[in-house]
Amino acid sequence: MKKQLLSLILLLVVAVSGALPAGAAWEPPEGAANAQAVYLYNLDTDTLVYEKNARERRAVASLTKLMTGLLLVESGEDLSTPYTIPEELGPEFSYIIAANGTRAYLQTGETVTLEDLLYGSLLPSGNDASSTIAYYLGDGDMDAFVDQMNQRAVQLGCEDTHFSCPHGLEGIADGNYSTAYDIFLIAKACWENETLMKVMSSTEYWMPLTEKHTQPSSGAPEGRSYRLRSTVSMQDPDSPLYRDYVRGMKTGFTDEAGRCLVTSAEYNGTHWLLVVLGAPDGLTPDGVTYAVQTTADLYDWALPNFKPVAAVNTETPVLTLPLKWCAESETVGAYAKEPVTLLAGPGGEDSLEKTAAVLSPQVEAPVQAGQVLGTLTVTGEGGQTQQVELVAIADYERSNWLYLVDCVRPYAWVMLPVGAAVVIIAVLAARGSQKRRKTRR
Repeated sequence: MKKQLLSLILLLVVAVSGALPAGAAWEPPEGAANAQAVYLYNLDTDTLVYEKNARERRAVASLTKLMTGLLLVESGEDLSTPYTIPEELGPEFSYIIAANGTRAYLQTGETVTLEDLLYGSLLPSGNDASSTIAYYLGDGDMDAFVDQMNQRAVQLGCEDTHFSCPHGLEGIADGNYSTAYDIFLIAKACWENETLMKVMSSTEYWMPLTEKHTQPSSGAPEGRSYRLRSTVSMQDPDSPLYRDYVRGMKTGFTDEAGRCLVTSAEYNGTHWLLVVLGAPDGLTPDGVTYAVQTTADLYDWALPNFKPVAAVNTETPVLTLPLKWCAESETVGAYAKEPVTLLAGPGGEDSLEKTAAVLSPQVEAPVQAGQVLGTLTVTGEGGQTQQVELVAIADYERSNWLYLVDCVRPYAWVMLPVGAAVVIIAVLAARGSQKRRKTRR
């Protein structure tokens, strides 16, 4: 082990091609990140592309509903299950109306499905639907559901998040807050859930006819009452900042939280998550919120300029090392144990730096396939780093003869005089033998 640790000090630079120093960060164009906190992440390479105040605790408004929806789909409940909204939710609905909260226009006493509630919570950001989900999953105890929210946040690795309600109408003073980074963790769990992504990527949903909504609105499909529309306007082809690569997710706004928007994107086979918190209120000249404008500006910068690059494969040797005591080969190739893919920025593949550290500058046979010969570190221009083991991919047998010769070689200076003396003695002994034979004759 000590020998390995010492030999790791020997660094062999495989290739360096103009990479920025490790830890360097990408910066978007000036003014693009017009929000209090931002977190932009490439999911394919697990690479943070840009962050701003990502660990700062903030009110997050209706982004809270991401956790509410996540708990519903993770509960194992059949979403086709009907649920009659209990009269006990009347005061909660009144509170939502008084707070000017957005609604899915639910009423106590009507029967809807859990799927209706999920769409009602996430598309129009219905606070009433979120509260109903909480009441259902909490078995009539809203606080019990909030406890579930906080437990799940901890499981996801959120260290600066606490929820006090299922919808986000409450703020920091009430104990409802998170960060751009923690919201990213929650959004990533949502992104990994196929059901949630189907819901949040929808642009509209028709609620059913119920005991309280008995008449269909114009254009309603059979059995449906009224239409809910997604608040993620970037999915709407009629929006001035429509982006066909946006896939969901959720908007949020309160005076304290500012304009908030979480989106996922799928662009040329790459996948992204972007969290924008605390964008200014009001509308841009394009007639959209500043959260939407900031999201569009950051995507317009990042998506065309960043792409995953296969930095190292497993078929080509990273380097070749001298091999001792093998009759079949004088070298052994060191291959990456696993392929390495990094996100390349504007500098492209040439911006990647690769550095290999070998356990020994010369390998001794026998060598077995899979034997670790060293490590390779690949660093991108944004400072992201991946490390992979370098291994042999074939067996190399030891030649006993070459090994013996190598073992004896250090003692040659002793063996040569001894050998010469042996020869001289043998010659003298032979001559003496000849004389004795002549004497006898």
